[in-house]
Amino acid sequence: MKKVSCDLFRVEKEIIEKCGLSKSRFHKVHGNQWKNIYQTITEKYANKTRTWKNGLHWANINGYSPKSTKDFVGNYPVEYSTWFYFLPQIISEDEMVYFLIDKGNDWHLGEKFWIFESGIPELVKALNLLNRTAFLDTGWADYYIVSKKYKWIIGFNHHDIISCIGEGLNLNCLKNNSSL
Repeated sequence: MKKVSCDLFRVEKEIIEKCGLSKSRFHKVHGNQWKNIYQTITEKYANKTRTWKNGLHWANINGYSPKSTKDFVGNYPVEYSTWFYFLPQIISEDEMVYFLIDKGNDWHLGEKFWIFESGIPELVKALNLLNRTAFLDTGWADYYIVSKKYKWIIGFNHHDIISCIGEGLNLNCLKNNSSL
């Protein structure tokens, strides 16, 4: 667990330094906030109805919770290294979001996620850096972007597909763009 914690601090520091970000606009969530944020997201979006491969770790492949899929707005094939440049069109640039990096395991073994709080312009810069550096040499990862009010979720998986659920996302740029 110490290595994961050390990697988390290193990744946060490198993103802030290499992207020239303010820590007020991009930072890991504090340990005492992490559990509440993670539980709220999984209660709303993770499918816990199956006997294996449940939870948020598999949501962007096996499906989200049945109650959240009533607000499903689409899956989109994307280019992993550039799709995030559309985030300012999808989400208001003024909005702060949660950025979850999936570090593995399934629901029963205890999922591992790093959770950051970020502004949209800062997240675009961070994702650019992460994609150019194999997530700062921690290995390619699936990730989620979640409204701080938990109104929507965007999941990116290793098959270069984003899945979108919720209200307030402007996906016209994805629907009308074949170069994603």
